[in-house]
Amino acid sequence: MVTMPAKAPVSGPVSDPPPEYAVRAGMASDVGRVRRSNEDALAFVCPDDIALRRRLGVLAMVADGMGGHRGGEVASTLAVDTICRGYFAARPGEDRLRALERAMLDANRAICQAGLADPSLEGMGTTATALVIVDDSVLFAHVGDSRLYHCAEGHCRQLTEDHTLVQQMVKNGVLSAEAARLYPMRNVLMRSLGTYSGLKIATRSCAAPQIGDTFVLCSDGLHASVDAADIAEVVASLQPREASQRLVELACARDGSDNVSVAVVVVRPVATGEDAAAMADR
Repeated sequence: MVTMPAKAPVSGPVSDPPPEYAVRAGMASDVGRVRRSNEDALAFVCPDDIALRRRLGVLAMVADGMGGHRGGEVASTLAVDTICRGYFAARPGEDRLRALERAMLDANRAICQAGLADPSLEGMGTTATALVIVDDSVLFAHVGDSRLYHCAEGHCRQLTEDHTLVQQMVKNGVLSAEAARLYPMRNVLMRSLGTYSGLKIATRSCAAPQIGDTFVLCSDGLHASVDAADIAEVVASLQPREASQRLVELACARDGSDNVSVAVVVVRPVATGEDAAAMADR
């Protein structure tokens, strides 16, 4: 299991199930130019157990905490740990998308309980976006405004929908998409982990992974200033670790008012003689 509290770049191992493709991941994070602490957390999990890896695949996720220096960091770290461990504890035969949703709901309960147990953590919460690639499936679960993008053949599209007040206003026709980018309350969340027990998790099963597919998970510190076209250009020209670092650099140079975290996950052919479970992106 490779996890990080988003302090420095790290890259994940390569998975081997199924043999038609492998998955390489690179991650990077930065505190930004204004904040004193980094409340984001990232993870890429590739189980050492081959049977588990073939059954449940690999998982990447990002979480963006809120609730002050300690609360936000605790919430995002707790979300990453609970979701990663919970998903890979799925029983044989359990629906994998349901297992991912269950892990997210477990994280919601864990954060709520931690906030109730410690007055200094009251009101903490976090976004969470988790991606699973397994066999012929791409699955994701999502709460908040951290995003998942799919990039292929030079194009990049957003797969998640932001759970924000401004996005709801756009859907209702109150704001245009262009006006929404500058709206003063654009960061107000409608959903986040740790805020209430009846939380609804957005889940989706996508088309089977194809060689060349790239998935980008990021906190809002990236997409506030780096658009889909920029993301597509960067991931098409760089390896996952370098791409994640470059995207973080772009966000910090253009804005930097928030923490910035990025995971770049690439589906590629298996190299001849590759020890898929041991290799890492360098």
